[in-house]
Amino acid sequence: MSEGLSGSAAPEIGDDLLILFPHGTRPTARRVHGQCGTSGFADASGPDLTEYEHKVDIAAPTGLGLQRAGLVFDLVGLAPGPPIAVPDMGEEQVMREPILPTRTEASSLRLGPHIVAGKGSLAILREWFGLASGLAETFGATTLCWVPGGVVVPLDRLPHHLHAWDDRGDVPVNLLASFRRTIDGAVQSHGLAFFTGQEFRIEPPLVRGGEDGLARLIFSHLFYAGEQTVTGELAAPDGTPLRLEPSGNRRFVRVWPG
Repeated sequence: MSEGLSGSAAPEIGDDLLILFPHGTRPTARRVHGQCGTSGFADASGPDLTEYEHKVDIAAPTGLGLQRAGLVFDLVGLAPGPPIAVPDMGEEQVMREPILPTRTEASSLRLGPHIVAGKGSLAILREWFGLASGLAETFGATTLCWVPGGVVVPLDRLPHHLHAWDDRGDVPVNLLASFRRTIDGAVQSHGLAFFTGQEFRIEPPLVRGGEDGLARLIFSHLFYAGEQTVTGELAAPDGTPLRLEPSGNRRFVRVWPG
């Protein structure tokens, strides 16, 4: 299975990558369109790529189309229309303030219909985040939110993550996933299901503290391997054998000592 793609059903286009602006500062469609040629975040923009035909500075319901590297994305939630609602990200207390609705308003950068089936492609993901980063920097945003993984990235940390992605060329786990303790002592991923339809659980016998490296390894492995329907094997960074076992309902991959 190539780059985490699985299943044959047409993927739903959602508000997965949010750009958060200080309250009252979201750009209009005309401002974004006008900056395309000079700021370099996109190769082209509507109206040729959207239904943006009115003279008033209000984007069409489908958003403003932005083309980058031959891929078309739709920017929605522009001013003066309503912002996009930011869902519960399950964030830690220290990260709640930057995304409070009293302080920020969100726009959403959606995959265009012709590329949504490739949402698990690292090439498409890189252009998606690259375009969001360019928009955020150009129009004074403060934060990006990757909703499927519950990841909140302050804008001043984003270049570090993107440079690391480019340098290593591997799965950018820090931008795509978060890992949280469950009430029974396991460590569970948030974000893998966007690509494979399954999350994973590092079961309590393997949890001794400092599981971040192991969680990143498992996420990267399953991102490429896709949905798991049979028990598999993997080695931890220290060489410990692991057993990867799909749960009965196949919603999770349970990771046990091998």
